[in-house]
Amino acid sequence: MPHRWFQVAGFCFVFFGIVLFCVVLGGYTSFWRSQNRIEASKSILTDACQKRSELLPGLIEMAEKSKTPIDRPGINQTAQKANKILQLVISQKTPLEKELIKEFEISQSKLTFQLKDLFIQLEGSPEQSSQQFKALRNSVYEAHNNILLIKRRYNDEVNYFNTRAVAFPAFLFAKLFGFDKMEYIEISKDLFLPAEKTFAPSTS
Repeated sequence: MPHRWFQVAGFCFVFFGIVLFCVVLGGYTSFWRSQNRIEASKSILTDACQKRSELLPGLIEMAEKSKTPIDRPGINQTAQKANKILQLVISQKTPLEKELIKEFEISQSKLTFQLKDLFIQLEGSPEQSSQQFKALRNSVYEAHNNILLIKRRYNDEVNYFNTRAVAFPAFLFAKLFGFDKMEYIEISKDLFLPAEKTFAPSTS
């Protein structure tokens, strides 16, 4: 009989050991997968920002063709600054530094303003009614709206990670594996409004 009890106790010990291992492993992999989703969202977001930036030269060329006065040096400076910061965002693994996210927001906002200003400058010009302009405008709108959607996805993933890091029982695994020391920051909700609103024609 004692031998039988030892067998039962041994089985229970092994069983609960396996269960505990699976629970701990599951807690770790859940945070690990969440991090990977954040990194993937960031990668898609930076790709979308890059595609939008690549459409800027086409608008500049169209404005110059229509003899529209533009500040090309200023536009180029804004684009170069935005691209420089974008490359920093791409090269840095998440979590991104708070200051870098702020610089990213500012640089992308300035780029958005330059795009909007070019659309305003082209209003009423012969180029505005051309198929080339309409195609380029649609491309800018599509790229901009893609950024908006991906930004929301990135923020959702960041919010999910941050919430789990402080919620029971997930916060126990966060502390155990050091995930609680990682500070993920959402991108401003005011950045990248819908293209139809952002680039709406002036009413004045």
